[in-house]
Amino acid sequence: MRKILIDNILQSIRSGLVVLDYHGIIVYATSPAMKILGYEEEQFIGKSWGELFLHTENNSELNQIIIDVIGEEKLNLHREVSYFSPARQHYQLSVTTSYLRETKTISGIIVQLDDITELSELRQREKLMIEERQRFSLEMLESMKKISLSVAHVILNPVASIGGFVRLMMKRIDEDNPLRQYLEPIGECTGRLEGIVKSFKEYTDIKTVHYETIHLITLVEGVRPKIESIANKLEKEIRYRIDVEDNVTAYIDPVLFMMALDEILINSIESIEDGPGEIDIIVYKAACGIIVEIKDTGSGIDNKHIPYAFDPFFTTKTSNNGMGLFKVRKIITEHLGTITIERRELLGTKVIIHLPADDLPANNLMIQ
Repeated sequence: MRKILIDNILQSIRSGLVVLDYHGIIVYATSPAMKILGYEEEQFIGKSWGELFLHTENNSELNQIIIDVIGEEKLNLHREVSYFSPARQHYQLSVTTSYLRETKTISGIIVQLDDITELSELRQREKLMIEERQRFSLEMLESMKKISLSVAHVILNPVASIGGFVRLMMKRIDEDNPLRQYLEPIGECTGRLEGIVKSFKEYTDIKTVHYETIHLITLVEGVRPKIESIANKLEKEIRYRIDVEDNVTAYIDPVLFMMALDEILINSIESIEDGPGEIDIIVYKAACGIIVEIKDTGSGIDNKHIPYAFDPFFTTKTSNNGMGLFKVRKIITEHLGTITIERRELLGTKVIIHLPADDLPANNLMIQ
């Protein structure tokens, strides 16, 4: 009765289970396991793993798991592998192994199988969509770079000349001279134009990414002194908190990435108006890669402005030229990452940076 009950429970589990003795003979298998692997019970039970699978080169990844478990006694292996059934159908399997023990003696191996073919295909489609979005973003950024070079070249000299003459005239005329009421607005406007040209130049000066494997705790801590200095100059009391998972590393350009963090954090400082404020940087690994969150308790961003936050020249501040977050997005895009911004439910803004977990593929996609 107990054996029947246990068998019914095991057969009802959606994952496939295969039990091998320590010589690699299949002594038990659930129906889902045989369905996943493409065998009938009479073809499967009592056969050796090697007899069924080792002659198939296409299933070398699956075979290697069993070899590692039996030959090297590797415990609790978990891998995703390709599998070709006897009918030549291709699957993607999630395989987990453990030992079957009687008292203290290992008597067999349990292999858990899950068919993740659909999930794998979804991941691949998502990857292709992300790559296409990245390609579009890179093309747009390349176009913007060409425009920036043209603008900087055409506007810089006349704007610098106008600004220089205005400043010279302001020095040479008396404080009560009526001409000042005309020169001061001209000076302010040329100052803004000079700021825009400077931002264009900074944008075009962002070079191809030079990757290094960096411990993110080191990089995030490196931003702290500059941000605290800016907060002090603006006479703002800000608590700066860092929460980075242990040993999280990323394959990034530390100089460019720190430049992006600086820009985001300066925006956070400026948004904190009354009383003590808080800025939190949280870094952790997720299934989709590495996540960097920057949260503040500032005035927040209006929901209607979020779609335009990373557009060039978009700003809600009279003293800003709107190029800061545009440069940030360029840097993150060149790291094959994504960046989003959202209004926090109670107070402030949250910026989320997503970086790929794996090493990036050379500089093929980078803007030269």
